Amino acid sequence: MKSIGRAGGVLCALTLLAFQSGCSESVQVGAKSAEGGPQKRDVRVVHEDCAIGSAEKLDANADGKPDVWLVKSGGKEACRAVDLNFDGKIDGYSYFDASGQLRRRERDYDKDGQIEEIQIFQAGVLVEQQRSTIMAGRLDTWQVYQAGKLARTERDSDGDAIVDQWWEFKADSDKCPMVHSDVDGDGRPDPGATIDYCKQTGYVPPSRAGASGPKHTFERPGGLPEETENKEAPDAPKKEEKK
Repeated sequence: MKSIGRAGGVLCALTLLAFQSGCSESVQVGAKSAEGGPQKRDVRVVHEDCAIGSAEKLDANADGKPDVWLVKSGGKEACRAVDLNFDGKIDGYSYFDASGQLRRRERDYDKDGQIEEIQIFQAGVLVEQQRSTIMAGRLDTWQVYQAGKLARTERDSDGDAIVDQWWEFKADSDKCPMVHSDVDGDGRPDPGATIDYCKQTGYVPPSRAGASGPKHTFERPGGLPEETENKEAPDAPKKEEKK
């Protein structure tokens, strides 16, 4: 692993990012609780009510069962619930502001009836994403977006409600983050515990690698970057040699 320098330099850069994010839910790196220990995050997954009992119901696949629920307020759509895979269970909610722009989205990806991802929008643009990837009903990942692009990720990797990883995405990094970690439990990134993700894993962004090679993504639901390998076309049958 490579360090980006002295701990003070790492902490300064991350603190600046925290202030620049404009995210009301973020906790300043190294912040202390009233007891003097690292400050804990609010890890509750809070579902915003969407009163589907009075909703307009739509049947998207013509199977005789509702798949979309539209809830209106003052003649305008306030929220929408959807059953994306037609299994009879709602797995997505969208909420709209007075002007009709998307302001919030909730998703249940694993069909357990609990929300795993919450997205917050301002003027229709994504500014924050909260995820539950380790334990059901508990947030552990907070992502901050700037101009619609992922700028910073904070993670609680061990489920103790204290952030111990900071993923720093720079505008020109092409999705190659610097990952800062807290290994001694003081709520601060530690010297020598920072890695360049792309150099450490050998990941090459699609814009550099073209269409070949393994692909990682930081946008899919899940705790850590997922890998999907391109499926190669089956080998062409070999020609028989003439005797």
